[in-house]
Amino acid sequence: MRRVLLSLVLTAFLSGLLAQSEGLFHTLRVHVDHWDPLAGTTEIHYEFGAAFSPGKPTIFIIADAQQFYVRKGAVARLQATLLDSTFNVVGIIGRNYNDELRDLVTDPSGEVDWVKAHKIFSWPQYVNDIEEVRKKVVGPEGTIFLYGQSGGGLLIHQYLSLYGRHVDKAFTGASVNYSLDARLGIQHDKFWEEVVRGEHGFEGKMKTLLESPSIDRADLAMLFQRQHFFVNPDSLCHERNRLLEVLLEGDSVSIESYMEVYQINAIREMNATSFGIPIRVRVFEFVFPLLEDFRIREDALFPNTENMYFSTLPIIEKYRANEIQPLEMSFEDLHDMSTRVFVLAGRWDHTADYRSQIALASSYPKHVLFLANDNHTFNTLKQDGKYQGLIISFFNSANLREMKELLKGDFLKYRWVE
Repeated sequence: MRRVLLSLVLTAFLSGLLAQSEGLFHTLRVHVDHWDPLAGTTEIHYEFGAAFSPGKPTIFIIADAQQFYVRKGAVARLQATLLDSTFNVVGIIGRNYNDELRDLVTDPSGEVDWVKAHKIFSWPQYVNDIEEVRKKVVGPEGTIFLYGQSGGGLLIHQYLSLYGRHVDKAFTGASVNYSLDARLGIQHDKFWEEVVRGEHGFEGKMKTLLESPSIDRADLAMLFQRQHFFVNPDSLCHERNRLLEVLLEGDSVSIESYMEVYQINAIREMNATSFGIPIRVRVFEFVFPLLEDFRIREDALFPNTENMYFSTLPIIEKYRANEIQPLEMSFEDLHDMSTRVFVLAGRWDHTADYRSQIALASSYPKHVLFLANDNHTFNTLKQDGKYQGLIISFFNSANLREMKELLKGDFLKYRWVE
């Protein structure tokens, strides 16, 4: 699976193999820096899933810089698998795909200007790009629906904090928001708590591994963090122990196999290219609210937090030198918003803690919260064919009461209860 992610970006977006979608694919010029109009303009792209119909509601599918499922030629399939033909579906292909912008923050030797990169690829730039596409598609006063998951979900809430008046409904799943975690004192990374509490002998073996000079801490964090995306929750305890034994034995062949299967080599390969620049800026935006109280412990491992830390060290260094001042989204304007918001959270989510998702939903006066007995990617809902129906039902619902009643019926078995 080596080079899978890099090939996905380079091939699917840059090649001409998807020329049949050209009539649905559009280009829009936006400011390089929305806070500095004199910095010039550049191009972003958006694509319809089908021919636009003025009589239908319009849904924007939002992905952030570290998500690649919204790309040229993919939106028709996304419309078929996430939504249906009763909507206009628009996918915004973000500025992270823009060669010109990546070159702008890189010198001829390949050295990245991380201060400039943070300015160009920060979330307010993406939010204002979305706003420009909205005005182009539905007009200055037109309204839209929004859908996004994980980092794309966070980008939706960031958009709502500035332009919520233009959104009728928004659906977000597993919306990462470590700013809320930090404010509420929530430790989202429950790996160490889980292994100490529930996995006999794991703690002692892991401490032995942490003391070993032969294991790279960044590798260790990434292996256990990525494992969540490839292992079902029911098998996680067994697979953690299996991986731990391989690491303790120093089985280099098996370790390399894990690195391939968990796509770690592919991710690092991508991060070493210019495509990694906006990804790392986005991951820094995730982790920086946690940095005040963060430290690498010699007696414990926190894979999700440590993985974000190691992957964004060059930006963290600029932040700690006060050369970068990241902007946190404001929650104040959300409290008076008329937008109807559906927050889908997974009880066993390893990265978007369900407790902060409850707080996030409560920020909106018109919200529906569904806490699923599921993980970050909602595998159970998707495997049972319910995920798409949940999204469509919300966007078709006349009001929040109707949606809440539906959740008591068709989706009740998927709700987590204490």
